[in-house]
Amino acid sequence: MKLRLAVAGALFALALPTSGCSVRDDSDEPVLPSGRAIGTGRSITPTTHLFADSVAARLDVLLDSRLLDPERVDLKAAFAPYEQVGARRSERKDSGPYTRLRYEFTLRCQTLACIPDTVDTELGPGGARGERRTFRLAPADILYDDPEGELPPVLRSVPWPALTSVSRISVAEVQSEFPFRSSPAILPSPSHRVAPWLLAGGLGLAALISLVWPVTLGARSWRARRPPPVDSPEPELTPLERALRLVEQASEDDDRRGALEQLATELGRVDGASLAGEASALAWSRTTPAADDALTLVGRVREDNGLSTRA
Repeated sequence: MKLRLAVAGALFALALPTSGCSVRDDSDEPVLPSGRAIGTGRSITPTTHLFADSVAARLDVLLDSRLLDPERVDLKAAFAPYEQVGARRSERKDSGPYTRLRYEFTLRCQTLACIPDTVDTELGPGGARGERRTFRLAPADILYDDPEGELPPVLRSVPWPALTSVSRISVAEVQSEFPFRSSPAILPSPSHRVAPWLLAGGLGLAALISLVWPVTLGARSWRARRPPPVDSPEPELTPLERALRLVEQASEDDDRRGALEQLATELGRVDGASLAGEASALAWSRTTPAADDALTLVGRVREDNGLSTRA
């Protein structure tokens, strides 16, 4: 509690104008006067600029980390009519019991509010604008989030240096003549290192060539994923059908005799007595069984037994 009261008293003292609490921008080793908990330093470069030029604003906060927690310190800054370009850049540097927090901003003003006020000319009141305008930016507030609520939410308000925006057009130019000029000119015909049609054709051909390899890989992948064709199993043949096929496939005389005898045996099993006798007689005829006679017999057997003719 005593420490909190001491910090509060120090911050109250810091609210008074004093030069001993400022931080030197070129100081390598941070130093705070005895009993001080916070010190600040600020700069704007350049303080005088041409209209729409960018300027850099920097604010340094030096803290005694024994009295203030740097993690609970934040900065609130508004730069109207200037606009902040990009995000705020923050940097922290610890040195012993001291911590330096640096905040940097890039500012730019491109609105009518940054244009110098009108001045009287030979043309009358409001005939032209002045050459410069000076701005006083709103002070930046150093915030502190005290979990116990004993310290004020704003530790310090830091004023910025004055900013001067200089017009790019002088009053003398406005009074003498119209400052804006135009010089219309016919543009030359465009030239090309490579003919457009040749370049377009080459790029199209390169695009087609670059597609060959992906298309090839895709086709291979598609073929690999297809299920292999399933061969339908041939229906199981009956003994009679097997005997008929033996006769049809017999090419030698002895093979044909044996096949006809096998056919006669199977015909006898299926009650084809007449055809069985013909097959047996043909198998053991004196002369070699002719292939035509054997095939004719096979056709009759298939017809009588309701079997399909072999293709």
